[in-house]
Amino acid sequence: MNEDYSYFHKGITRLTTESSALVSSSKYLNSPEIRDWLTTHFLRRNGQDQPVPPDTTLGLVQELNKMRDPRKLQSLIDREKEINPTFRRWIEERFLSRLTKEDFGRMAPESLGGQYHRYLTDYGYEVNFGQPVVEPRSDIEFIFMRFAQIHDFEHLVTGGGFNSLGELLPYFVRLSNTHQHMSAELAHELLPTYVFGGFRMVMRAGLHYPTSWLTVIDLMRRGINIGLASQSILMARYEDAVELSIAEARERLGIRNAEDVDSWSDDAVFIERREPTDEELARIGREDLAAIRA
Repeated sequence: MNEDYSYFHKGITRLTTESSALVSSSKYLNSPEIRDWLTTHFLRRNGQDQPVPPDTTLGLVQELNKMRDPRKLQSLIDREKEINPTFRRWIEERFLSRLTKEDFGRMAPESLGGQYHRYLTDYGYEVNFGQPVVEPRSDIEFIFMRFAQIHDFEHLVTGGGFNSLGELLPYFVRLSNTHQHMSAELAHELLPTYVFGGFRMVMRAGLHYPTSWLTVIDLMRRGINIGLASQSILMARYEDAVELSIAEARERLGIRNAEDVDSWSDDAVFIERREPTDEELARIGREDLAAIRA
């Protein structure tokens, strides 16, 4: 049956162009690299041949870095210094951690630092992705260096497990919390990677993994609740709390509404390590999610 959708198309104006190539008012749509990345990583299934974590480094961050206008971003940073005293102190201090993997190994096992060391050890990772800490040459360089340095701490204090679905918590905390503590225009300029990165997993779950969907939207909701209620996640000094328990660290850092979430069973389906059971496929709703959290 041919449906008539003309009712919904009122108000559309068809524009023309003499360009022989695709041209749009969106810089993202104008980028062949972004179009290819988005099509691939929003629509693909997960598989053992291509794990989920490297997705954003397979062309996305490289292209976003090329598209960034450093002068515009620096002007927004300079304006933020004038209107946001907390941001000004953070930028002018330019604090970067020099703690090593061995330093974290000497901390109590259940402390924030001890839990971080367990993660590094279990997965064979290194502090700062194995890169030496160098002095940033600009405000912009500092911001993105610090963003990378704190990501694993965000997992721990927000409650997202170190798995693919667990990434949704720190993603959606950043997407909500940054706008709470910086002006809208600056936050907007800092977040494209997290918009693309966070929603790639939402799209894949919605298109391919029905038994994980309620967990996905619960993690999104939790992340937003944490982000809107907490002190700045990005400007937090996690290193001041590494000797504390996770609960104490959350209190010290002003992280609110955070709970540890067990998403491992659903993640195993999401990354195609196991098939969903017949019970999961026939399950109607989730009683534990019936009450919307404040």
